[in-house]
Amino acid sequence: MMLAELQRELSAYIRSDGANLLDGVAERSKRGLPVYHYAYRASLINALRDVFERTHSWLGDDLFDDAARVHIDRNPPNSWTMSDYGLGFEAVLSDLYPENPEVAELAWLDWNLRVAFNGSDSPALDRAKLAEADWDNAQLHITPTLAMRPVSTNVGALWGALEDEEAEPPKAHLLGTPEILTVWRQDLAPRFQCVSELEGKALALAITGVSFGRICSELGSDADDEADFAAFAGAMLGRWISDDVLIDVGSSLP
Repeated sequence: MMLAELQRELSAYIRSDGANLLDGVAERSKRGLPVYHYAYRASLINALRDVFERTHSWLGDDLFDDAARVHIDRNPPNSWTMSDYGLGFEAVLSDLYPENPEVAELAWLDWNLRVAFNGSDSPALDRAKLAEADWDNAQLHITPTLAMRPVSTNVGALWGALEDEEAEPPKAHLLGTPEILTVWRQDLAPRFQCVSELEGKALALAITGVSFGRICSELGSDADDEADFAAFAGAMLGRWISDDVLIDVGSSLP
């Protein structure tokens, strides 16, 4: 057997369920194959435990490891770095726990906090530009570390309680009003916050380059009270500035 062929078969065996040993390996060497098989899977499970720490705490060792094995079977590593290996674990958990949406939402939060931590740096906002900005036509540049998704559970409260080892996590429950979970990095610290669907729409528009004036016009047209919406938009913009979600203000076409 050629070396390249043997290497391919060894790789396939390690990635398989390990039931069938390699025919091309000497009998005396086959005894060591299960060790490689176990070590491969154990290293991937440990990598997932490291990234999805709060999800692991929520599920417990056995359920988490069972889900990790499903992920390993469905998604063998295909990147040069183990830091990419958690991609897709949220979808696995969504399939495994369709009646418990908080599990997949916790995994999404765990993963995106790690992604935000490893994300690219952004220049600090030049606050002098704020006084000079033409807000009707101002284009808002949002930090590239921002990620967001709709959530249906109290995932933020769950994650916060799981982070505090002395706190008793609340029971998972569905939200009365859907929210948008946002994740980004402020300085060197990844952060998250749940915001309203309206603010989520504003962020989505800003990311696509829509001017602040158009954002207010498009979203404010559905508001019952223009004064209330103006106050909402002002408070929203203030949070983006203070939380380093907004990293620059430029000009755009009206």
